[in-house]
Amino acid sequence: MNAENKTKSISTLLKNKQSPLASLYKKGLSIRDLDVNLKVHLDQTLTKHFELANINKDSVILLANSSAWATRLRYNIPTILNVLHNQLNLTSIKSVRIKIKKSLLDYSIKNKKTFSLSNKSAIFLKNAADNFKDPQIRKQILKLSKHTP
Repeated sequence: MNAENKTKSISTLLKNKQSPLASLYKKGLSIRDLDVNLKVHLDQTLTKHFELANINKDSVILLANSSAWATRLRYNIPTILNVLHNQLNLTSIKSVRIKIKKSLLDYSIKNKKTFSLSNKSAIFLKNAADNFKDPQIRKQILKLSKHTP
């Protein structure tokens, strides 16, 4: 099989009902539409601070943009269930799970690893910096050499 037979355009994959990508795309559109319809029936101050993340056969997952808004959403679970059952005809939904949406900044802060060099490694880097003519590289190596405990 050559490469031409393996590659397909995204639109072709989305039109193919057997494609996993098509079913994922369809579910995404469905969730987006449900999110919009749910927000129409809820307090506007609340709707700016969450999004519908997923729907299963008996539960929905909402992502709040902070812990404070997650708490407010939890107080509104009976109202949310009422809207899902009566306005959106999703009577199989029995529970609403609320999670806090993490921002990319949250991930970068948590995953930022600090490191330290042994004194021997720091001395090696300081000596190596002397061999670089480029002042920027020299400066960065000297900066690295200062990461000692």
